Amino acid sequence: MKFLALSLVALSAASVEAGGPKKNFWGTNFKNLVAFGDSYTDEGRLNYISGNNGQVPPPGYIQPIGENTASGGRSWARYVATSTKTKLYNYAVGGAVCSNNLTPRTFGNGLFPSVREYEIPAYKTDSKLLKIKPSETLYTIWIGTNDIGGNALVSREQLPNVGLVNVTECVIQSLNDLYQQGARNFVLQNMAPLQYAPLYVTGEPENGGEYGKSVFWGDRDEQVKNITRLTEEIRDFVWNGNEIYKYKAPAEVTKWKGAKLAVFDSYGLMLDILNRPSAYLNGSAPLDTTGYNNHCTLDWQCKMERPQDKDSYFWYDSLHPSEQVGRVIAREFAKIFKGEGKWTSFYKN
Repeated sequence: MKFLALSLVALSAASVEAGGPKKNFWGTNFKNLVAFGDSYTDEGRLNYISGNNGQVPPPGYIQPIGENTASGGRSWARYVATSTKTKLYNYAVGGAVCSNNLTPRTFGNGLFPSVREYEIPAYKTDSKLLKIKPSETLYTIWIGTNDIGGNALVSREQLPNVGLVNVTECVIQSLNDLYQQGARNFVLQNMAPLQYAPLYVTGEPENGGEYGKSVFWGDRDEQVKNITRLTEEIRDFVWNGNEIYKYKAPAEVTKWKGAKLAVFDSYGLMLDILNRPSAYLNGSAPLDTTGYNNHCTLDWQCKMERPQDKDSYFWYDSLHPSEQVGRVIAREFAKIFKGEGKWTSFYKN
C-alpha cells in the first residue's frame, strides 16, 4: 500500500490525459520510430545474429523489411511505420529480456541479447552514425514476455534475489537510459495476456494448450508439473507487472524534464480481440482464439495447419500473436502519433 500511495501522489503531479483526442500532445510530427523489445517486435535481427555465428549487426545496420517474423508475416512495428510514413529503426531481438543481469536466457553458447545490454547501446551508436534526431523520434519498448516466462521467472530461473519488481524497474530504467541520451517522447507497451497463450494454457490440446515439450521452452514439462498452476502464475505475473507500470511509469514522468509518455494497453486491446474476435480477425475460416496455426517439432520443422486462413487465428504459434493481431495493434498504435487512442493514456511532467 505504501508503493501505491506514493505512486498516486506522484501521478497527481503529472499531467494526465487518458483517452480522447490529444492533437497537440506531442507538439511535433515524428519522422522516426525506434523500437525495442523481443520476438513480438523483432523484424529479423535474431535471424541475422543466428546466421552470423552469434555476431550482432555492425554499427549503422539498417534492418530490412521482414516478411516472415514471429507473427508469420510482417511485424506490427513495420505496419506502424508504413501507415505513419515514418522511418523504422527496429532494435528488437527475438528471445530478448530487459536485462541479462536479471533473467538471462541461453542462446547457443551465450545469451540472447537484451534491451539494456545490447539494444539501447546499439541504438546509441547508430543514433550518431545515422544522425537520428531525438526531437523527431518516438521511442517505444515492448518487453516482458520472456522475462516472466519459461526459463525465467515462472520457472524460477532468474538470478538470485530477482523478482517481478526488478524486471519492471528495468523497463522504466531503460526509458531513462534513452532520456539521458536525449530522447523525450516515449511509449511503454504493457505485457500481453500470456495466460491465454497455448504455451501456458492447461496442457491438454482440447483446451487450446500445447502438450509436451516446446521449441519455446524445451524442458517445460520437467520444470513445471502442475500446468494449471502455471497458467495462474503467468497470469499473476502479467497482472501485477501491468499494475506496476500503470502507476510507476507516470510517477517517473515527473522526474524527467520535458518528457512525454504514452502507456499503450497492449493487454486490454489483445484481450478485447480474444473476447470479440469477429470485430478484429478477418480470415475466411471459422475464427480461432484458442488454437494456433504454425506447429513446430523440437528441431524447428514447422508446418502451418491452415496456411490459407492465417488471419482467422489469434495465435500464430503457441506463443506469438498472428500477423492479423499485429495489424490491429499497429492500427491502434498509429493513433498515438496524433495523441489519440482508446487504448492509450498520455502523461507529461
